[in-house]
Amino acid sequence: MIRNSRSKSFVVPVRIVLVLFAGVAQAGRPVEVYPHLVEVFTTTERPISGDVGINSQALHEQAEFHVFELDGIWRSEANLSQGLPADPEQSKRVVLHRFQQLSEEDRARMQRAAMGLAKAMQYGVDRYPAIVFDGEAVVYGVTDVQIAIAHYRAWRQEGK
Repeated sequence: MIRNSRSKSFVVPVRIVLVLFAGVAQAGRPVEVYPHLVEVFTTTERPISGDVGINSQALHEQAEFHVFELDGIWRSEANLSQGLPADPEQSKRVVLHRFQQLSEEDRARMQRAAMGLAKAMQYGVDRYPAIVFDGEAVVYGVTDVQIAIAHYRAWRQEGK
């Protein structure tokens, strides 16, 4: 489904958008529409897929691209809490020590997850995986960025 993230009442089933796009394509040559900003909200268990991935030069030439793994904080907390002693004071010291020893990569993962959660709330994203385009449209249930972009482009063509 594609959902306009600014208007919570606008939901368009993907198949309807594709049918409408087919009519536009037959009526004349459609204008190429590409998003400027692509934000992927997912988890480590549902990584993005397809030919266009996080390191794809082609996507980065067309759009600013961000991936937010929403489970980053939870995974870090689970690692910090693993095998703690039963004594609360001792556990507190161990967790503090572990937190201070976090790698820059782990800290960055936690920060990106927190930023992703905040952005998801800002956009009204209420499930994942979700791919948000230009802060105005969201495709749910898709981790293949190429497929999501195709849905977005069809939706934009239908609206022109």
